[in-house]
Amino acid sequence: MGKNRMIFYAIFGAYHLCAFIFTVVIDSNTSALFSMAGYVHWFKYISFIGVVLIITDFAWSWRLHHRHEKESDEFRHENNTLKAKIYDFQEGPKESSKQATPTGSK
Repeated sequence: MGKNRMIFYAIFGAYHLCAFIFTVVIDSNTSALFSMAGYVHWFKYISFIGVVLIITDFAWSWRLHHRHEKESDEFRHENNTLKAKIYDFQEGPKESSKQATPTGSK
């Protein structure tokens, strides 16, 4: 996993850790919930950040998957080309030796 991916998952993990701590605090102290009533509009934006992080991870994974598929197809094509060259190289002397031997009468 690359450095950028590790940084992304660190941010994603910190986001979820903050969300977990927030829910534990709200669960243990309901008066904190009532005091946060004025900040409810911020929760929309914070939850939207979570959705953006999930979409970013999905898009990043999808992009990497397609890049690996493309590389795999290129390697497979190169491998088949090299196999064909080796086969042609091995078959060349066999065909010339067949043409050099006389066929026919004793």
